[in-house]
Amino acid sequence: MSRKSSASSAFRLSVDAYEALHALHDEMLRVADTIDSAASLPLGPSKAEQARRRALASVFRIWASQVRIGLDNVRSD
Repeated sequence: MSRKSSASSAFRLSVDAYEALHALHDEMLRVADTIDSAASLPLGPSKAEQARRRALASVFRIWASQVRIGLDNVRSD
């Protein structure tokens, strides 16, 4: 058995699972946008709070990116 065929079988998903992961990806991006939004705080965040929010939003965006890469890999197999 070739290495590619064994890797491909590890990424097979049902349509429902694929759609659920796609929805998770979209939700993570919405959460990141909400966390990083200056409008979410009525008085405006301090510099430290703004940096903390941007860092947290970045984590969600990276996570969403990894989910997207996985979904693209599944779709291309």
